[in-house]
Parts: sequence; structure tokens; C-alpha cells
Amino acid sequence: MRNNKGFSLVELIIVIAIMAILVGVMAPQLIKYIEKTNVSSDTQLCDSVKTAITTAMMDPSVLSDTNNGIGGLTGGSVASIDTTKAVGKEIAIILGMDLSAINSEIKSSNESGSGSTAGMSVQYAVVNSNSVHVWIDKSDATGQKKSANADIYVD
Repeated sequence: MRNNKGFSLVELIIVIAIMAILVGVMAPQLIKYIEKTNVSSDTQLCDSVKTAITTAMMDPSVLSDTNNGIGGLTGGSVASIDTTKAVGKEIAIILGMDLSAINSEIKSSNESGSGSTAGMSVQYAVVNSNSVHVWIDKSDATGQKKSANADIYVD
């Protein structure tokens, strides 16, 4: 009687088939999880930007500066906030990063999403001193990047 060591071809094929079935079942769940993480990351970044803008606008040292730039802080892209003004400097300090780096962070965190990431940026609108709205343009609630006006909002 021969003493064979190792697996037969049939056993290997069965193991490969079981692994293929498991991958087929798990892949859609993994994709959903990645999309959910991207949306969560975008929402958290918008919330941080909103908090930074609100905090900077309420800072007495910024308000007392004659060249504070709050009048020009009515809306637009976060990357276009003037960091030479007191309010822009304060927002950058609170966020702990260069304001232009925020848009590149958005693009890098969502490269797995389908569609184009071109022109995507964090937008903000200051309604009054107590109300700031922040959103990411060209992004929807599933983490997909689209050219339409679907946005992730933080109010």
C-alpha cells in the first residue's frame, strides 16, 4: 500500500470552489461598507469645517481685529477662504491643516467611488453669525460622485 502525502486534485478543486462562493457573497457587502465609510468620512469633515467656521466667527480676538475678513466670509469654497485675514487664519488653526488640503483629502478618501471627482470641493454658506451650512458638492448619500447637484449636507 502506498502512503500518499498531500491533497488530491478533487479536494483542491472543492476548496477553490468554496472560496469562490465565499468571495462572491462577501464582495457586495464589502463594497457597501467602503461606500458607507466614505460618506461617514465626508460628513465628519463637513461637521469639522462647520465647527471651525462657527468657532472662528465667535472668537472675540478675531472680531476685534479690524482686518478680520468676516465680511467676505459669506460663502464659497473652503479652499478659497483667505488665510491672510484673521478669520481665515483661525479656521486653518482650528482645522489643523491648510484649507486647500481639504479638497485633496475629499478626493483621496473617495477614489473608490464611481464617477468623476473633478471639481469636487467643500462648500459653505454663512446665513448669519449663528447659522453656517457646509456641504460637499457632487456627492450623494451613497458615496457616489456625480456631476449633478447631489450633495452631502451638514446643517
